[in-house]
Amino acid sequence: MLVFIHINKTAGRTVRYILRSSFGGRHCEVEPWHAPWTGPPFSSADLARLRRYYPRLESIGGHRLRGYVDLEEAGTTFRYFTFMRDPLRTCASRFQYNVQYRGKKDLVFEDWIQQKWVRNHQTKMIAGSANVDKAIRILRRKNIFVGLTEHFDESLLLLKALVAPGLDISYRRVNVAGDKTIAKQLLTDKASRQLLVEANQADLALYQYVCHELFPQYRADYGPHLDSHLRQYQQQRQNRFNYWNLTVSRLKQYLLYKPVLYLYRKGVPVA
Repeated sequence: MLVFIHINKTAGRTVRYILRSSFGGRHCEVEPWHAPWTGPPFSSADLARLRRYYPRLESIGGHRLRGYVDLEEAGTTFRYFTFMRDPLRTCASRFQYNVQYRGKKDLVFEDWIQQKWVRNHQTKMIAGSANVDKAIRILRRKNIFVGLTEHFDESLLLLKALVAPGLDISYRRVNVAGDKTIAKQLLTDKASRQLLVEANQADLALYQYVCHELFPQYRADYGPHLDSHLRQYQQQRQNRFNYWNLTVSRLKQYLLYKPVLYLYRKGVPVA
């Protein structure tokens, strides 16, 4: 089973569409059954309950999946992957998203950047804390594939070859910010950039590890034809999704899974 650990603002929504396009009703955007955002992340118990409604499940993804949580299910091999992005740009984009798309017009960057949940977010998604050594151990122990948003097409090609041969990597970009003015201002202003650096020390270290250790290994494992295959893929890639699979996935998500989650959280017995 593919397990996509969705880190915010790393092209994750496009990856989610790729998974839905590839697997249709065999993919689910998961949440813990107890609550969408509070309490422990998605667990093996959550997966066991999910299986009642997705018996042919082949992939799961979501913001509440974590690298440090070991999913267990008899007879299932879990293949974890995620995407990382330059931590300063990621953090600046997250602030911009809160202002532009969540309508928090009065949000003050200098206050926002000091909040614990904002800082070193990518490392915490893997390790549960801002512990770079722990994050690296988890990546290695669980063989978590880490794509790079800055090398998105190449990452997809590597992911398909090394981890997920059944993946359909035709796609079009989803949820791309049109106006990046706020993020650019934060990155170019000396004072705000320094605050971004201070808030992402662990993420910067982990990102460098992925760029200089893991990603070169993926390239070596792929073999000598990677560059030519990448050019061919970019020239021939169809700018589309499988809309039948997208529709099936969405219908199952919103007509079955979400209603059952709602009832469960209200204390209504569900099968």
